[in-house]
Amino acid sequence: MAAGLLLLAAGAVGLSGTAARAAGALYLTETFTGASADPLFTAYGSACLTGAPPGTLAPGAHPLGGCADGNLVSSPPRDAAPFGFLQLTDASTDQSGAVLFDTPIPATQGLTITFEQWQYGTTTATPAPADGIAFFLVDGDAQLTAPGAFGGSLGYAQKRPDGVPTNPIIPGVVGGYLGIGLDVLGNYFGDWEDRSNGCPADQRSPAGSAFRIPERDKITVRGPADPADPTRGYCFLTSTADNLGVPAATSWPSNLPVTLHGLTATVPVGTAPEQAQALLAPDRRTIEVTITPAPDPQVTVAITGADGIRHQVLAFAAPQPVPDSYKFGFSASTGLFTDVHLIRNVVLESVAPAPILTLTKTSGATAPVRAGDTISYSYQVVNTGLAPVQDLVVDDDKIAAVTCERTTLLAVGDAPDNQTTCHGSYVVTDADAAAGSVTNVAFASADGGGALSAPDDLTVLVMGATPTPDPSATAGAPPGATAQPLPATGAAGTVPLLVAGLTLSAFGTLLTVVARRARSRILGAVDPLVGDREPRRRHG
Repeated sequence: MAAGLLLLAAGAVGLSGTAARAAGALYLTETFTGASADPLFTAYGSACLTGAPPGTLAPGAHPLGGCADGNLVSSPPRDAAPFGFLQLTDASTDQSGAVLFDTPIPATQGLTITFEQWQYGTTTATPAPADGIAFFLVDGDAQLTAPGAFGGSLGYAQKRPDGVPTNPIIPGVVGGYLGIGLDVLGNYFGDWEDRSNGCPADQRSPAGSAFRIPERDKITVRGPADPADPTRGYCFLTSTADNLGVPAATSWPSNLPVTLHGLTATVPVGTAPEQAQALLAPDRRTIEVTITPAPDPQVTVAITGADGIRHQVLAFAAPQPVPDSYKFGFSASTGLFTDVHLIRNVVLESVAPAPILTLTKTSGATAPVRAGDTISYSYQVVNTGLAPVQDLVVDDDKIAAVTCERTTLLAVGDAPDNQTTCHGSYVVTDADAAAGSVTNVAFASADGGGALSAPDDLTVLVMGATPTPDPSATAGAPPGATAQPLPATGAAGTVPLLVAGLTLSAFGTLLTVVARRARSRILGAVDPLVGDREPRRRHG
């Protein structure tokens, strides 16, 4: 988690709809102001944290860390925590960056995501700043490892570079479901570069597929990828453009009440982090995207400028069929034209009251075990959500059947009836002994998968065959002293590490009892730093 939780402004203005979402659960809050971020975010390309010390950016996917020394054009200062940003690109040419949140969000709960974006600092004001930022959703079953094509496709859709027929099409994001482009340059609106390859005629951009000088500053939405071919699909859905549906139209100017692009020309080198934050404040635009719960979700998009007035600018039906869950990402790029692209203060909530589970796994093993021993596991499952859950199941990748003392858990306010204990056992194999340990991963689910816990893994060390003690190991020991074997799995008490002068080497060095590593927290798990949350307000 980034240093510090998001502190939502108590003086937010014009935020209609907050009361309707008050029952929803807070899934995620990430400020991106610190030197680190939630590890569930994976960076791609030029994406980095200005709050962290300068780092080295590997090509492709990499952990989200500090920005490279070269990524400085018009950018905020480095090592700036707690005044940092997620920087997708600086104002250099030919940059592409993204962050990918590779954790599923149940579609049945709906979602509202609010984030702040900055697009400013172009070095190419004439002819134009470029390109823009995309917020996108993909099918939760997709392996989200990279964004789609950059340039006018903004990291979501596909493209054939420069529209040259001999150039191969670069795929869009795999499993793409919805791509909302905050398009300063305007190319995401049109189908040039085969951005609607494979789409029916009624799902193509009214601007057509020929190259044209685009109208700037639109929010344009594109739909799902072809599940079998990520070079097809991503069809035009709607946009904040005038003249949509006008057959004879030849231009589609933006009707946004707030510009996406800011007026800041640059952040001068040597500017202090807090001063840079103040300098950029007028260019902040807060974006809010809401998708109501499946099976027939509706989508709304709103924008709030620096004046704090919220404007809903789009409302439309989400594409069908709807996936069972979503993952999300942000992406941005520059080409011959440039801009700085920044993100801050991401807040992800469910629309419906979300039943959310936590799972804690323990083992009865108090010492390294041997092949043939049985390890007993306990799983403590707690419903931290505001709604009860039914049909609780615990899945363990090493255990065929885990049984629970109860399978219906009430809401968090009905404790202790919101929790239960489940049980399973595993027989250690020769293969485990050869490997030296056995690790298994478990997670809880309920309501047919609508409620999930984080996966939790546990490692128990396994000993091989007991070595024949070296006679010299007991030399000098009192008469009758003998080496004693380690206790069997689950034996109470402590392990006798040294009996009557027996040296440690007689039994090897595998005496660590249990090694445990909790995986990254699940979307929606109660953060121990938060506890019972006060009612939340949004930024203005």
